Amino acid sequence: MGDRVKLGFIGSGGIVRSHLEQGLEGFDDVEFVGWCDLDLETASARRDQVGGRGEIYTDAQEMLDEARPDAVYIMLPPFAHGMAERLVIERRLPFFIEKPVAIDLPTAMCTGEAVDRLGLVTSVGYMTRYRRSVQRVRELLQTQTPVLLHGGWLGGGPSAYEGIWAWWVQKDKSGGQFLEQCTYTIDLARYLFGDVTTVYAVPVRDRRERPDFFTIEDASMVQLAFANGAAGNLYCSCSTSVGGGISLSLWATDLCASFTGWEHSVAIDVPGGERISIPGEPNVFALEDRAFINSVKAGRNQGILASYYDGVRATAIACAANESMATGRAVDIRI
Repeated sequence: MGDRVKLGFIGSGGIVRSHLEQGLEGFDDVEFVGWCDLDLETASARRDQVGGRGEIYTDAQEMLDEARPDAVYIMLPPFAHGMAERLVIERRLPFFIEKPVAIDLPTAMCTGEAVDRLGLVTSVGYMTRYRRSVQRVRELLQTQTPVLLHGGWLGGGPSAYEGIWAWWVQKDKSGGQFLEQCTYTIDLARYLFGDVTTVYAVPVRDRRERPDFFTIEDASMVQLAFANGAAGNLYCSCSTSVGGGISLSLWATDLCASFTGWEHSVAIDVPGGERISIPGEPNVFALEDRAFINSVKAGRNQGILASYYDGVRATAIACAANESMATGRAVDIRI
């Protein structure tokens, strides 16, 4: 590898645009060599975004063999994972993968086992971990005993079923809102409170009239039992057009922290009436991308905060919730 890391992209949609705009396109030590997407116009738009650098492909294997990237960004919908990872792992390439890492646990586990066996550098796009607000709360929790956690994603859902929304509302494509969208908060709960042992979930359906292809839940409420004895409750809704947003509140024995908004600004209350307020950064894509590129260059972790294993754990929790919604029973995490 030279001074510049050659990057190839498998999937070139809107999330790639955000990574480029908020970080990668300004990195002097990055070279863009390949853009792969089933839609040529999408791949072309990403290449145009970086001044025409790199070649366009519709076949991932062809892109990997011809462009010969040093590292790969895998940016696919939940249902499309599996084959792309195998192709990248066969070539022993480090990769950055957007969340969730799979729609089902066996696919995630298979990839995870191969990553561990080869010791590949990986990063999952759980960018919220990189925020100052999250890092401060995590630091304070090291001297605390976790008690309760509560939060989630609330919104009204798509008004038109185009683009991402065409597959997002289909359970067999997205895995449901809890798996696909609330995965950020699932991961954050794990990051702050530790591993989850048991999940019990209640689905909410038939709140609004929907087309026949709308097969995800209108909402869900998910109870989490943590290995350390704490309890959590996460929720999501795509049927509540008023009073929505993203939030997460947690309580420890001598701490209360409340995160609000996509940027995860936090208000931290500690004994004695003191309140610590930390605004969320407008851009954390650059932080996670910088950590990944530095790690690729070094051949080892240089600041990555979420590895593929973390993606597997979050997927396990979401899949357990889906199983619980289908069976009406609590489900133990089996990894």
